[in-house]
Amino acid sequence: MIRLYHVKDIYIDYLRIFDKKVLMNKSEKRPYVGIIYSINSINYYLPLSSPKPKFQNMKNSKDFHKIAGGNYGAINFNKMIPVGIEELIEIDISNEPDIKYRNLLQNQFRELINMKNIISKKTQEIYSLFITTNAALSSNDKKIKNRCCDFYCLSRK
Repeated sequence: MIRLYHVKDIYIDYLRIFDKKVLMNKSEKRPYVGIIYSINSINYYLPLSSPKPKFQNMKNSKDFHKIAGGNYGAINFNKMIPVGIEELIEIDISNEPDIKYRNLLQNQFRELINMKNIISKKTQEIYSLFITTNAALSSNDKKIKNRCCDFYCLSRK
């Protein structure tokens, strides 16, 4: 079941000690909204982006996927991080006071439910990059791996 979450600031700060590619939490109240996907009993947090004009010109790729063509933002697979349930704050969309933001979250949530297969496939593809040696990767996959948080390292922390 898909749910939207924030990640606690202290956990993000901790992970950033080991990998500066981990997105900074501006505040637990709004930024860094994401969903959870589990691989080998480890939960990975997939952060979402708000809609941006540049998304209209961008193509979906192995580590990035637009939500409703970018109209509702995107999923940043390259910034996924391992996370324990105790580090998450579930978002109650109905309690969001900003109506415009609440509508965005509702639209994202609705679209994400329809994207379950895409989310599963892309998360597995990104995960496989980190369990594959660089020598066995294509040059494009090496570039993608380099853009990603090192969640393999982070999962050991």
